[in-house]
Amino acid sequence: MPGTKSRREVNNNLEKIEVRAVRSKDELNEAYDLWGEVFPEDRSFFQERLDFDNSYDLNTTWIAKVNGDVAASVQIFPYYINFDNTKLKVGGIGSVATLPEYRGRGLTHTILRRQTDWMKSNGYDLSLLFADINSFYGKVGWNTVPTYSYTLNVTNIPKVTTDSNYYIKQFLKSDLCEIKELYQDFCKDYIGTWVRFSNYWEDQLNWRHEKPSEFLVAKSGNEIVAYLRSYIGDEIIDIKECCYRKGHENAALYLVKEICSQEHKCKKIRVSFDESHVLTRYFEQWQAVRKEVTSEMWKVINFKGLLEKIKNVLSKRICSAIKSGLEVDDYIYLIECGNVEILLEIKGGAVNINSPSEHTVYNQLLKCNESEFISLLLNGLENIEIKGQKSEKLLTVLFPKVSYNFWGTDSF
Repeated sequence: MPGTKSRREVNNNLEKIEVRAVRSKDELNEAYDLWGEVFPEDRSFFQERLDFDNSYDLNTTWIAKVNGDVAASVQIFPYYINFDNTKLKVGGIGSVATLPEYRGRGLTHTILRRQTDWMKSNGYDLSLLFADINSFYGKVGWNTVPTYSYTLNVTNIPKVTTDSNYYIKQFLKSDLCEIKELYQDFCKDYIGTWVRFSNYWEDQLNWRHEKPSEFLVAKSGNEIVAYLRSYIGDEIIDIKECCYRKGHENAALYLVKEICSQEHKCKKIRVSFDESHVLTRYFEQWQAVRKEVTSEMWKVINFKGLLEKIKNVLSKRICSAIKSGLEVDDYIYLIECGNVEILLEIKGGAVNINSPSEHTVYNQLLKCNESEFISLLLNGLENIEIKGQKSEKLLTVLFPKVSYNFWGTDSF
């Protein structure tokens, strides 16, 4: 008929979009090319990041192809975080990019949705990304959980007398065994820090290309008692990581003084650590500017699986409270997080996790969104309002105030 197109002509104008993990080194190279074109860094930056990762798996690099051409790509960086002697599996999301000529098709959103399904099928509990445009990722389920930074004029740091107990030097590879042990000992008191497996340090030091002045070590006698890693910009020193031995907290101060004395061009210095960290306490005393940072966005991948993993931690907290004299009756929470419901049962000092059935009995509904739940998990109850004195006391036991840190050296 006049004015109509044949079926063949219509099909010739259709796009074929394919979303999946890369299947070959050739496709991975296409992803490197894409990232090098979209981001300020060249392709070698992205290639080195994965080349120096001995645990890298092709299944973590995802692409969207349009008519056979790679048009968008997103990388998952798998890692584990400490949660009170329990490990939670996290999918770090990075290198989210679409070529300009293919934007507006929702390609990266589609990749992120498929990656969420893949992570759930592969034992992940949470996902974290760092965003400039939070609303973009909010549309596919990631939630902003604020942290804080503290920025100080270098001239505000008070002068300190030289402490002969500490010798400050640049990091050497021969220090690595002591640094690994110090990191592990320090981070056991924090939630959110990476569990760094055997090859982690060697891999990361190879691709980060830190300047010698960006990795400093403090020694007391023959023992390394603190270290500091930073990024030195044109005007600001960003302290990315700092660990210290108990009893040697002041070694961190001398590390800060040393890096400021070496970097005369920098007028400011910044930390983004938990309030329990000694440098945060120092910066607050020196009247640093505190700023809310909204770049961290989290997503719960498997709500029930996550609670199953931490139920022994919750049971330990209940038992500790009972030993301290708290009377704990059997109690059941119906936790509603988004569209997911879980029963958290406290019985005989133990916590069990179950799914509601057609016959469900509970004592209180705890309703929260994912952002509030993650705050509950990583920071404790104080970020959520719960009515009822009895239930609040129990929740404070289950989710006490804790120290959370994500080291900037691990950013993806």
